[in-house]
Amino acid sequence: MARATSYVGRHRTPRPLRSRLAGPGIAGAAAAGVLIAPGVAHAEHVWDRVADCESSGNWSINTGNGYYGGLQFSYSTWLGFGGGQYASYAHQASKAEQIDTAQEVLKVQGPGAWPVCSVRAGLTVSNGLAVNPWTDSTGTTGGTGTSGDLVVDGVLGPKTYSAMEKWIGRPVNGNWGTEDKKALQRKVKVYPDGIVGPITTKALQRVIGHSQTGVWGSSTTKALQTYLNRVL
Repeated sequence: MARATSYVGRHRTPRPLRSRLAGPGIAGAAAAGVLIAPGVAHAEHVWDRVADCESSGNWSINTGNGYYGGLQFSYSTWLGFGGGQYASYAHQASKAEQIDTAQEVLKVQGPGAWPVCSVRAGLTVSNGLAVNPWTDSTGTTGGTGTSGDLVVDGVLGPKTYSAMEKWIGRPVNGNWGTEDKKALQRKVKVYPDGIVGPITTKALQRVIGHSQTGVWGSSTTKALQTYLNRVL
């Protein structure tokens, strides 16, 4: 990623960004002299438009310039924002996994992480986080997360949260907030105060057919993932 005040080519080292990383981040394609694909406006959502600008929409691109995938992650940014859970390099991950990781970058660095292409694509924090990476609308092959194919691993992450949001009738974005918690509480028929404690956990455990301990650990999450796979 290059700062908006210092557009540099991908074959040179960008200036460090404000982030939790010590090193370069995501490249700005236009700044690097990469041909911008025409017809950006046809893309189905904002991350497609960013990818059209950054990589001509090629989610598996690796040209050897130090940036990878449709959104042109550097190795350090990809790992620093959790992409390593999916693949060693961004171009080896699915489109949905790249978008999921890009949303983590967006939360910390804002649209300026893609200084040229965010402007061209109209990327904002709001519309970038509103995209659900785990639905077929992103063009993901072998989708994950909200259509009966959660990995039952006991880990609460964006995919499980997205499936929970779908189940409780909330906007699906993988970001678990207070209103999501209240909706969950209404779903399991306890007072919706937005605090998921023992009472809410017991009620959820009852619904999903798990031991009602009031403690939400990995076994509860596994039972929830199994339940969501069955009902969604």
